[in-house]
Amino acid sequence: MSYEMPKAAVGDWVLFFPHIEAEPVPAVVISASSRTLNLMAFGRGGVVEKPSVHHSTDPGVEEFPDWKRYGYWEHKSDPRLAMLSERVSLLEQKVGAKKPGGGQ
Repeated sequence: MSYEMPKAAVGDWVLFFPHIEAEPVPAVVISASSRTLNLMAFGRGGVVEKPSVHHSTDPGVEEFPDWKRYGYWEHKSDPRLAMLSERVSLLEQKVGAKKPGGGQ
């Protein structure tokens, strides 16, 4: 049986779990392969790059337990993600407006 990771694209917001029982933090996809994502995770300690993160449903994680050290990701309906996405969008608009030729 072949596993197909749920779709995620660069720029998508997901939840990153450092380990399966951990409280998730918001993360943005910075690159994707057929089986893993590279993420920028936004936690209490700041922004940290998380490479080679498998989806929580990936059966390969049980077959290769070392993969667990990279954490897990999930698509989740989480109000924190919506709020963070909105804030990033507003910040991008403000930065764009202050650039030469940006309207101000």
